[in-house]
Amino acid sequence: MGSVIDYIECPNCEHEAYSDFYYKTGEEYVNCQNCGYHYSATFKTDDEGEYITKDGTDNYSLDNMIMETNEIKNPYSSYRIKQYDSVGYECGSLKTEEDFVNLLANIREQNNIELFSISRFVDGEIKVIDVIDNGPKIDGAGFSEEDRMAQ
Repeated sequence: MGSVIDYIECPNCEHEAYSDFYYKTGEEYVNCQNCGYHYSATFKTDDEGEYITKDGTDNYSLDNMIMETNEIKNPYSSYRIKQYDSVGYECGSLKTEEDFVNLLANIREQNNIELFSISRFVDGEIKVIDVIDNGPKIDGAGFSEEDRMAQ
């Protein structure tokens, strides 16, 4: 599958968001890591992840596929989670404050979280909150937490 990634103005907070457009299928994703705005246009699937076609057959030509859109227009926040021994972050959107509380409860049950932060669009400004910041096991200079405490 080929795609074009572009950086656009977020329709919610007007900060930078990214757009990932799959030009062979017409599917698209827009995500803002500043406020949590999300838009997707993807082919409809069932609970097992299998495509659902217009005529109910196994004809998966593009004109027989069902396109679904999903949009989170006024999200509660975006989030970032970094686990120890992971090279990347898990990022996503939270629709409501209740979603945040549930995610936080889940995160607190884990013992491998290096960082958990949220980014919110409040009163026209982006506010970043480090909810959990345990610091890296080994920092960029190669020092462990024990090395840093000894200094």
